[in-house]
Amino acid sequence: MLLTDNPVLGSEGDRFGFLPHARVLCDAINATRDLPLSVALYGAWGTGKSSFMNICRSLFEEQGIPVVSFNPWKYDQREEIWHALIQTILDEIASKITEGPEAGRSAQLQHALKKAAVLSRTAAWLMTRKAVVPLSGGLVSTSDADALKEAWDEGNPLEYRHVNQFEHDFAEVVEEFTGGGRLVILIDDLDRCTPEAATTVLDSLKLFLGEASCVFVLAMDQQVIARAMAQRFDGDEEMGRRYLEKLIQFPFHLPHVTFESMFSHLREEVVGLRDDPALWHLIRVAYGQNPRRVRRFINALNLTVISLRLHSTPSRARMLHAATLLTIRLQHPGFYAMVSRTPESWQRMDEAADGNTGALRQDELFLFQREQGLADLLHATSSRRVELDFPPPPGKTEIDTLTEVLSVTSGGTTDPGPDPASSSSPEERTW
Repeated sequence: MLLTDNPVLGSEGDRFGFLPHARVLCDAINATRDLPLSVALYGAWGTGKSSFMNICRSLFEEQGIPVVSFNPWKYDQREEIWHALIQTILDEIASKITEGPEAGRSAQLQHALKKAAVLSRTAAWLMTRKAVVPLSGGLVSTSDADALKEAWDEGNPLEYRHVNQFEHDFAEVVEEFTGGGRLVILIDDLDRCTPEAATTVLDSLKLFLGEASCVFVLAMDQQVIARAMAQRFDGDEEMGRRYLEKLIQFPFHLPHVTFESMFSHLREEVVGLRDDPALWHLIRVAYGQNPRRVRRFINALNLTVISLRLHSTPSRARMLHAATLLTIRLQHPGFYAMVSRTPESWQRMDEAADGNTGALRQDELFLFQREQGLADLLHATSSRRVELDFPPPPGKTEIDTLTEVLSVTSGGTTDPGPDPASSSSPEERTW
C-alpha cells in the first residue's frame, strides 16, 4: 500500500499534535476585535500547512463562524486570480444564505444576497474591461456580462460609482451576512503560485476587501513569498520581506511535527525494518520532521524491499543498504552516479566522513567538500557507529543489484548519468 500525501480533513484526523496549537490560534483570532486581520501561517513545503488549515476550519465551524476556503494555485493569470478570489467568497456567502436554516426568512440576509449578486456582476464587469471571460461562480449570466461590458463602453456613471464603492459594499455584505460577526477566509498553497499570482492575491485583500470584518489566514512558505514580493523591488529580498510584513498583521509559525508522533503514525506502514532503530535514525537525519518527505521515502523503500523479495528474502544488511542508497539517490544524485560507476567510492567517502580524507581521489574530494549534507549522512550511517549496527558499505555486486531495483522503484533509469570524473577540472564538473 502506498502512503498518500492527502491533508487531514479536520480536527478528528489530527495525527501530528496540531490540534492544541490550532485551538490557541483560533481562540486568539476569535478574541480579536479590530478587523480585518491578516494572519500568515508560515511553514516549509511538506510540513502540514494544509492539514493545519483544515483543523482550523473545523474549529471555526464548531463555533458557528462562517469559513470560506480558496486555493489560488488553480489560477494562473492575474485577472483570473483576483476575480476568482472575490467570486469564490461571494458565491460561498450566497450558498450559505440560500441553503442555511434562515433562508427566505431574514430580510437582512436577503438584502445581503442581493448585494452579493450586484458585487459579483461588478467584479465580472471589471474582468470584461480586460476582455477576460468572467468566472462568476454561477451568479452572473452571459447576458449579464454582455450588458456590463456595454455599460462600461458607454461610460455608465452608476456602474462607475459602484466600482468605486466596491470595498465599502463588500464590507456591508459581510456585516449583514455574519450579523455583525466575522468571516474567516482560508487561503492555501500561496507559495505554489507564480510570483505574480501570489502578489495579486495579497494586493486584492487590501484593494477590494480591506474594510470588511474578515480574517484572512494565508498558508505560505515565508521565504518563497518574500522572494515573490522582492520582484517588485528589483529583486531586493529585504524590501520584499518588509512589504510582506506590512500586509501580514500576525505571523504564526507552523509547529514542528515531533519525530515521535511521526514514528508512531508511520511505523506500521514500513515493510521489513519497521522496528529497526538504524532505519529511523537514517530517516531522522536525512528527512527530519517533514511528513511529506518521509512518506515519499517510505513508499520508495517499501517498493524496493518488496521487489527484492521477488528473488529471495533480503537480509537486514541489504535492506539498510537499500534505504541508504535510496536516500543518496534522492538527496545526492552526484554521489549516486559516482557510486554506480565506481562502487569503491562509497567506502572511501565513508572513511572520509570519519576524518580520513587522504585516500580520496580528486573528484571524490571535490564532491565531498561541495555536497552539503553528504558527510553528515555518511557519518550517521557509518558501520563504526556500533550502537546502531549499520553494515559497512556494500561491494560492486550488491550495488549493481540495488541500483537496478532502485531504477524502477525510485524513478529514473538504470543509466546513472555522466561520469563525474570525466571533466578535466573541478570547475568544469556539474553534479
